[in-house]
Amino acid sequence: MATMRRVEASLLVAALLFLGGCGPDADQALNQTPVEPAVVLATVDGTPVTRAQLELAIERTLGESAPLFANAEVERKILDSLVSGRAMARLAERDLSPAEREELELRTQAYREELLVRDYLKKHAEAQPVTTEMVAQYYQRHPEEFGGGVEKRFEIITTSGVLTEQARDPLIRQLSDPKLATADWRARVESWRATGTPVEFRVGQARAELLEQPLRGLVESTPAGKVAPLSSSDGLMLVRVTEEKRLPARPLAEVSGEIREKLAPLQLKQAVKQLGATALGSVKVEYSSQ
Repeated sequence: MATMRRVEASLLVAALLFLGGCGPDADQALNQTPVEPAVVLATVDGTPVTRAQLELAIERTLGESAPLFANAEVERKILDSLVSGRAMARLAERDLSPAEREELELRTQAYREELLVRDYLKKHAEAQPVTTEMVAQYYQRHPEEFGGGVEKRFEIITTSGVLTEQARDPLIRQLSDPKLATADWRARVESWRATGTPVEFRVGQARAELLEQPLRGLVESTPAGKVAPLSSSDGLMLVRVTEEKRLPARPLAEVSGEIREKLAPLQLKQAVKQLGATALGSVKVEYSSQ
């Protein structure tokens, strides 16, 4: 009994959720559902609620579980939800201003066209399969996605805390000294800190594309053994790249499945684009000059 009550409660919640999703657009869509024969189950303000509309509501509410749970009691609850939703929709429609009514018609038309396009694509859009050649080309063009690329080791001198204008200019001169390119940065920072200069020293190692800006741009554009231009975008930052090495990429056979998953949506997108072009060529299209 407890299990049955839980099932009934779940179904009631589902029906109420469906009711919450009913609005003028959904009401219009239901009115346009073809019914042969049109078995009218109820009328609301002169508009029919048909058997076909109830079956559509059951399918949308219960999904694949509809054959299991759609008994007479459940159907009645969903029918009551349909009737209540229709009643609210009719009252809302009465209060619409001419401008709101026009907007509703536009939204209804847009929703109807969306459904038609969705069905058309489902019937006609056939994506070309992802070929082995396409997988290989993607692998060669994007080695950084599969463990390849270049990893760099670098040193950083940055300011710490709030830098006053009085301390900023002398520090810029110190960091701009050409002799600093070959100096021991750790020792130099320790000596500066001993005199109260607000700087810090750090060492990092990573692929440049994994870093955040502005550090990424500085590391990416600087070869090994060189110092990047002094950055002042967020405090002061000086970067020296000390080493770089090319990382081996994961084998193509290991990542081909991942690549196919990436390319499949692109193939579908291309198929939709081609189908759109074909559709435009099959109908008369005229753009207004205004």
